[in-house]
Amino acid sequence: MKWVYIVSITTLVILMFIFQWPKIKATEKKEKAAFVTLTVLGWAIAVFYVIFPSMPSPAKIVDFTLMQISNFFRTLW
Repeated sequence: MKWVYIVSITTLVILMFIFQWPKIKATEKKEKAAFVTLTVLGWAIAVFYVIFPSMPSPAKIVDFTLMQISNFFRTLW
């Protein structure tokens, strides 16, 4: 059943590329690179959540990372 979700997510990403890629001008290389990077990262995270549903959310990962950095700086001061 997971493969249905993965195929659906992949289909939506392909449709995004089909409809949005031509709207980005050829001279806007940074915008195209950002579009590809963010889309691929979003696709990968969505697929990982389908395969590993108990994975922590990105907000919890960011919170954990910032707490570790905060604790590190507190020990220095």
